[in-house]
Formats: sequence, structure tokens, C-alpha cells
Amino acid sequence: MVFDNLKNCELYYGMHPRFKEAFDFIKKALDENLSVGKYEIDGKELWASVQEYTSKLTSEAKAEAHKNYIDIQFIVSGTEVIEGFDIRYATPKSEYNDVKDVLFFEDFENAGKGILNANEYGIFFPHDVHKPGMCLGGNQDAVKKIVVKVKV
Repeated sequence: MVFDNLKNCELYYGMHPRFKEAFDFIKKALDENLSVGKYEIDGKELWASVQEYTSKLTSEAKAEAHKNYIDIQFIVSGTEVIEGFDIRYATPKSEYNDVKDVLFFEDFENAGKGILNANEYGIFFPHDVHKPGMCLGGNQDAVKKIVVKVKV
């Protein structure tokens, strides 16, 4: 998993052949102030979702992982906390949903935490269980986020 600022996105282009295209979409979405919804970039290979929500209390958020996609979760506005841990230490909480490409997990008390503000993002690979959308210090915040799904 990676946490960084948009100004450094070029550092990660070599991690996957579609990352440049994914970050180009994020920049376009910012320039055009895209509204909430799903956006096809390249069919099922590369697509995005623009979301707006109020950050959750830790107890309301869900730890998840994906088998077929890498998540790039970019914060447009607001602040959120995302926990992350290696799937080797994870205990499944549900059956894998192959339609939604998601498996939920029990919380992990030794999870790492990233605080994301506007223009910052997290990259989560299939081995990264991540628990996104949490508020910082119990202070819920209005968040606008772009999640780009990159096919593995």
C-alpha cells in the first residue's frame, strides 16, 4: 500500500502499466469537477467512481480487499483515515463476492493508519486489506473521493 500526494504520482507509473492513465483521469476529473457517479475509462480494465459522503466512525467502517482490482483512492476534499494491513493477517468476515470483487474482514488491531487530505491518495493492492472512509478523531467530515479501479 502507498500513501502520497498527487504531485508525486509519476513516481508510481512503473508499478502498473495503467497507473499513468488512472492518474490522468484523476487530474481530468479535478479539472472538470466531475459529479458523483461511475465513469468508464477502458471498460472493465480501468474505471472510476466519484463519491461524496460523510466520513464514518471507526465502528461503522468495513475492512475490505479485492482480488481483481487495485484501488487508487484519491481525496478531492475533506479528510479521512484509512487503515491497512496485509491479507496474511486477516480473518475473513464474509464470503468473497465475485460480482462486486470484494471480501470483508474482521478488524486487525495492529493495522497501519493513513490520514488523507485533499490531493492525497492511497493505493491498495489485492494483498492490502483496507478500511477506508473513517473520520479523524471522531470528527465526521464531508468527503469527496475518486476511486479508480485498475484491473490486476
